[in-house]
Amino acid sequence: MNTHYIRMNMKNMKTLITISMAACLYMLFTSSINPEREKPMTPSTHYYCEYCGHKFPSVRQLTSATCPRHPDGTNKGHHKLYEGSEKSEYTCKYCGKKFPSIQVMVGGLCVNHPKGSNKGGHAPAL
Repeated sequence: MNTHYIRMNMKNMKTLITISMAACLYMLFTSSINPEREKPMTPSTHYYCEYCGHKFPSVRQLTSATCPRHPDGTNKGHHKLYEGSEKSEYTCKYCGKKFPSIQVMVGGLCVNHPKGSNKGGHAPAL
C-alpha cells in the first residue's frame, strides 16, 4: 500500500510539472509576440520654453537649441525649460492675466513687469 501511494504521488508530481512547464512556455511565448506588451511607454506631454513658448518633444532638443526670445538677446542663449505642467490655459505670474498658450503669453508686454510697466513680457506661473 505504501508503494501504491508513492506511485500516485509521483504521477501527480509529473502531471503538475508538465502543467507548470506548459503554463510557463505559454506565458513566455504569448508575451514575446504580443505587440501591446512590447510598446514602450511614451509620455503624452510636451516640453515648452519659458522664454518663447515653443513646444519640443524632449528636454534634450529644447535645451540644445537657441531661443529667439532669450533675455540676453535673440539667439544669445538656449531655451529654458518651463517646469510647470501642461494646461488648457496659462496665467501670468506678474499680472494674473490668462492665456491659451505660453507662446501667446510671452508675445505681449506685461503692465506689472518687475522692470517697469510694459518693459518686459508676461511670464508663466507654475
